[in-house]
Amino acid sequence: MEFVLRARLGTFSPNADIFIDEENRRLVAVIEVAGVDPETLRIGFDERSLIASGRRPKSVWLRRGSFVQKEIVLGDFVKRIALPVGIEYEGVAASYEDGLLVIVAPIAATAYTPTARTQLHVMIKRTHS
Repeated sequence: MEFVLRARLGTFSPNADIFIDEENRRLVAVIEVAGVDPETLRIGFDERSLIASGRRPKSVWLRRGSFVQKEIVLGDFVKRIALPVGIEYEGVAASYEDGLLVIVAPIAATAYTPTARTQLHVMIKRTHS
């Protein structure tokens, strides 16, 4: 795995979970990239964004038969994630296991970390015109 500054355009954007570990002052990104060739994984930063890219190669078994259902996207991917807080780029670590790319970035000492959360329950009424 290597760090790069710019990512190429991708054919799909994988699912991701992003959370702030306030106790350990770090941002954690978990990106779902099952089947991606680990040698193609790249991680970079562009202003206030984290960019992860890679390639899910076409398999030999896909060349035999006809599809009945096709939901798994193959080819290049790019995932751009807006960073909610400033991070220390030098302390970024990443791992890839069981189809998940996990990126851990320490929150910058000067970054504001939200500690209070507000949850709103809104009732939506349907009106007829």
